[in-house]
Amino acid sequence: MGLLLKMSKLVDQSPSSRNKGNTSKVKTKTHIYPRRNRWGTVWSDTPVSGVRRNLINKKTGNKIIDEFKNGFSSIQLEEKYNIDNDTILRFVKKSISNDEFDRIEKKRVNQHTKN
Repeated sequence: MGLLLKMSKLVDQSPSSRNKGNTSKVKTKTHIYPRRNRWGTVWSDTPVSGVRRNLINKKTGNKIIDEFKNGFSSIQLEEKYNIDNDTILRFVKKSISNDEFDRIEKKRVNQHTKN
């Protein structure tokens, strides 16, 4: 009898294709890119890529703030810009004052119903 193993797509791919790379505890000729976390530094053979910290750029951020001030709910903005609801609310609260945030007429949208 043959043993059939089911592997997921992530398991089938090599680590480098998942943007994690192979890592080493020490810097070598092939492992030259540092990866840092709270436990220290490891060295990877692939550079870090992608937008990691600034999920909302300045242009999109200005549009989100204007639409939020005009009464769009964060759930509507989440669907439009494909950015998480909590991230949008955190960005808006960070960008405008608390008094201004409280004065904005917000649409209350039920997130569980689809029109």
